[in-house]
Amino acid sequence: MEPAPVKTTVDEQARDAEKPASVGLPRPHNAGNAPTHYLPGAKVGLGKKQFWIVILGLNVGMLLAALDFNIIATAVPTISSEFQEYSNSAWLGTGFLVSFALVLPIYSKLGAIFGNGVMFNIGTVIFILGSGLCGGSKSMSMLIASRVVQGIGGGGIYGLVNVIVTDLVPLKDVGKYLSITGLIWVLADVAGPLLGGAFSQYVTWRWCFYINLCISPISLVIGIFALKLPKPPRSQLKALFLQLDYLGVLVLVGGTVCILLGVSWGGNTFAWRDSRVVGCLVGGFVLLALFLLIERRVKDPVIDPSLFRNHTVLAITAAEFFYGANLIGLMYYVPQFFQLVFGDSATLSGVGLLPMMLGLGIGNPIAAFITSRYEISLVNAQVGAALQVLASGLMTRWNAHTSRAEAVVLLIILGMGQGAAMSGLLLTAQVATTPDLVGIVTGLAIFVQTVGDIFGVALFAAVYINQLRASLSDLALSPGQIEEVLQDVQSIRHSYSPGLQAQIVNTYATSMRNGWWLMFACAGALLLLALLARQHKFQK
Repeated sequence: MEPAPVKTTVDEQARDAEKPASVGLPRPHNAGNAPTHYLPGAKVGLGKKQFWIVILGLNVGMLLAALDFNIIATAVPTISSEFQEYSNSAWLGTGFLVSFALVLPIYSKLGAIFGNGVMFNIGTVIFILGSGLCGGSKSMSMLIASRVVQGIGGGGIYGLVNVIVTDLVPLKDVGKYLSITGLIWVLADVAGPLLGGAFSQYVTWRWCFYINLCISPISLVIGIFALKLPKPPRSQLKALFLQLDYLGVLVLVGGTVCILLGVSWGGNTFAWRDSRVVGCLVGGFVLLALFLLIERRVKDPVIDPSLFRNHTVLAITAAEFFYGANLIGLMYYVPQFFQLVFGDSATLSGVGLLPMMLGLGIGNPIAAFITSRYEISLVNAQVGAALQVLASGLMTRWNAHTSRAEAVVLLIILGMGQGAAMSGLLLTAQVATTPDLVGIVTGLAIFVQTVGDIFGVALFAAVYINQLRASLSDLALSPGQIEEVLQDVQSIRHSYSPGLQAQIVNTYATSMRNGWWLMFACAGALLLLALLARQHKFQK
């Protein structure tokens, strides 16, 4: 016989509701009576000093991962000369980016099993190992393979830093601390090409990688001894690991790589109608469709199926793709425009990106302040996307007579938009889901953005180089001269008459307009998707 339920009066219920939840427990002492869980690091039991040490360690790791995005760019000619293998040198960047992107959702999933701190340390160790292998490479093939290893570690660092910050502070304050990460990326974008050029010119290109061996251990030591995050009970680890969606991971990696190869090859290495290009593209999309089917049927999917039913997460994830395409596509090809039209050197054209970096450094902290003060994030994504549409649209006017002053102003506006959107997109996706899925949705958003980075560069090259090659054939140039112009943009300044030089510069600028229109379309898609999302409330 069951005991009768205990009846309580309304007054008794009211008195019970007024009792503090922690009766008998010591009340935490903090100035201003602010809730303890709002203090930085208090969510995981870190003091103020420990918290800032952890933030230092995270951002040291982030700085080195960000540097390796572009530190190699200015060193490629030197490396190619040493190994006598220029034809495959593009894979020094592509190999790193592909592995970097593909491991992002995997690290997020493993972080949910073994702990984000543990996986961050593993990513750092792999990054250090890859850097050592890169520095000691004896051939181009070994260097490319080592860059893939380095990307596997760098992707873990990048993806998990963004997740770990959400473990340390309330979501409404995440933007403030991620703005530090944004500034780290600005620093890396400026310093990377300059350091790569300086190392290859005055020391050896191998120091592009050896520098990581000197600094990255700082991040690893802090991660091991100071980064203490909750981990699942050991008794659950084996079961969680065994039920991982290994088939889904394999299909996702295969599908993404196939599409990336198809886009990279099309119009450059092989014709778009070539069976290898068509096969990669068709096979890639079939594998991604199969991935979606697998995720609906496995017990522990890589990407929780509930995210596919979340309207805001879907909109923001798609927006991240176009954001990444616009960001990196412009970052790669604006310096080329400066070399062609203004006659800048490779190093000086990299300095020409400083206005864009300045805009990023302004837009990101402002967006973080707005989120922290008013607990809104979507407006940052929408305003940032609108600024990108404005700047990218005006860039479609660029030609051989564009002034440097106009370029500087537009790049500042563009950077402010990119900085605001960077903060707004990720935070909107994080707050739109449940706390247990924040790590998964963060990894998904960053993964899609990184894939967008790669596609932005590849698609820009496709629409630009194909048009350029066709337009150059209309000039009075031999096939050998056309190849020389395509391989070395600086050669036109000293190898051709002033009249022909002006025609070539104009052809470059006109052909590049196709790329500007593509970037404008990406910005427009970003704005549309940001407008389709919904602002969710930040949890207290």
